[in-house]
Amino acid sequence: MRSKKSLAVLAVLLIAAGLLFIPPLALAQRAVTIFLDGRQVKCDVAPVIIDGRTMVPLRAISEGLGMDVQWDAANYHVLISSPATPVSGTTPTQAENLGIMGQSTLSADQLLALMVKNNPQAPRELPALYLRIGAEYGIRGDIAFCQAAKETGWWKYGGLVQPYQNNYCGLSATGQAATGAEDLRGADPNRVRFENGVHGAIFSTPADGVEAHIQHLYAYACSKKLPAGKTLLDPRFVLVPRGIAPEWSDLNGRWAVPGVGYGESILLDYYYKAFSNTPKSGLSLEEQVQRLQIENQLLKQEIGRLKAM
Repeated sequence: MRSKKSLAVLAVLLIAAGLLFIPPLALAQRAVTIFLDGRQVKCDVAPVIIDGRTMVPLRAISEGLGMDVQWDAANYHVLISSPATPVSGTTPTQAENLGIMGQSTLSADQLLALMVKNNPQAPRELPALYLRIGAEYGIRGDIAFCQAAKETGWWKYGGLVQPYQNNYCGLSATGQAATGAEDLRGADPNRVRFENGVHGAIFSTPADGVEAHIQHLYAYACSKKLPAGKTLLDPRFVLVPRGIAPEWSDLNGRWAVPGVGYGESILLDYYYKAFSNTPKSGLSLEEQVQRLQIENQLLKQEIGRLKAM
């Protein structure tokens, strides 16, 4: 079995040659034409069929899909990376954006490090709660945590919602104080309530507040019923047009109005910055590539901000 290093060397030689390995006899084979989304991909060396297998240029296909191909001479690695996430304020394509549903990438330790960096007094149980409860609903708990950081100002608050409410995403904080007689719309009255003169819902525990936030995202992201055994805690769950926002950028103008760039801000201003707390040593190759992409986007964002000034 070839080592990873030898495979990487072979791959870059193939890229440099512009074509995956083709024996001399194959040169007489009929050339193959590649079409990507209806558009012909032109290659320096034409693809061919060899013993029933279609051999195509690696670089041409990767770049045709919008990926970047780089050669890391120091480590003998071929780096093929997906398109970077767009700068805040732009409209990302479906392939570039991140879905609200999915598996979390960041760990509780990474989220905690970012939280403590921005507010050492923030409740430290929240990263683990967001990851655990998010996973139970199939929601990206790591990014939901970052949305909570945005909504609460890293749990420094200062707005209408107060820390004791365990309301981390501003649920029912519409600008008008509650009367205490608000309809819970099926939410458990033992775990969520409204009080006269208080803005927004009040949740009995931090875990309930996190779960209500996750349920609200769940309502936006899909049309499925709550997972089996789950109790409704979000008093605004039934008000959401189900499945209207499967991606974070789809929250623009819906969760926050006006909300141009709201979803992108969650990603760029909070989520991606969590990667900067992770030392490069110990990261996998894929994680290192992802981190470089993120750092590149943050640099572009800062350049855009300076230009705007």
